[in-house]
Amino acid sequence: MQNTSPKNGAGLRNVTAILLLVLLVFLIFSFRLYTQNDALKRSNSELLTKFLSSDSLLNKIADEQKIISDTSTVVVNLAGTKNAPHSSASVYWDSTAAAVYLVVKNMPELPSDAQYQLWALIDGKPADLGIFDTPKDKVLLKMKDTKKADAFAITIEKKGGSVSPTLEKMQSYGKKGL
Repeated sequence: MQNTSPKNGAGLRNVTAILLLVLLVFLIFSFRLYTQNDALKRSNSELLTKFLSSDSLLNKIADEQKIISDTSTVVVNLAGTKNAPHSSASVYWDSTAAAVYLVVKNMPELPSDAQYQLWALIDGKPADLGIFDTPKDKVLLKMKDTKKADAFAITIEKKGGSVSPTLEKMQSYGKKGL
């Protein structure tokens, strides 16, 4: 015979209510853990990206420092011309390795249809060492290599560069040993 007393039915409802309450608390707790875990994963991913970017920047700075401090590197300072008296740059040139790097110190922004072009003067003749835009920071720009150079100059040319320098648009100039 079954016991159908109201007391027993109320106990079953109480147990069911308690189980539902425990289940609800468990679901809320699980959801919070899931969202916190997801946020931590995103945060870790962002930190890893920043770390890799910082590591890459530190390696670049170390490489630039090696170039600048190498005893075979000659520094040629380019001073402004009458066209651009405040323009200045420095060429870091390793003639043994033929490597040429440029640091732009002060060059104004150019219109979108123009670019700067670096030239090496070799036995009185210009040689193209590459084009560049005004860098936002004073970074080392890798230019074309040259084994010989008596001087360096920067001109303003049409976008994409020129086969010969536009002398009336020379911005800066410097000789070895000055």
